[in-house]
Amino acid sequence: MILDIWASFLTLPLWVRLWMGFILVPINLVSLKFVGTHPHATWIAVLCIMGMLANVPILLRQREFSSALALPHLIFWTPLIVGILVTPTIWQQPMSSFAKFLLVLLVVNGISLAFDTLEAAKWLRARRGGRA
Repeated sequence: MILDIWASFLTLPLWVRLWMGFILVPINLVSLKFVGTHPHATWIAVLCIMGMLANVPILLRQREFSSALALPHLIFWTPLIVGILVTPTIWQQPMSSFAKFLLVLLVVNGISLAFDTLEAAKWLRARRGGRA
């Protein structure tokens, strides 16, 4: 099972693997660093981690990377993006390290959500019998 998932990961375009391994996953994991240090850090970390963790059952069931993996990102990271935008911390000057992190997280997960929206639409079309 794990080898199937790994083999599927290796079929993804190189830029996607690099994006996931060196940008998307690490920046979301950094959210854990701020838990307990800022008032909004816990819910931000929960949404960051859940956006990734919710993909584990999908990966285990499908044994491959598919467009279905976009759905948990939309579910958890859309409120994350909205939450970051309305969090006063991000707009305060001078910017704290937490605010700088939020800005990077906003950009990274915003880019991811743009791709995830396309992938989720593709997955839904395929489920309805349309073209993938």
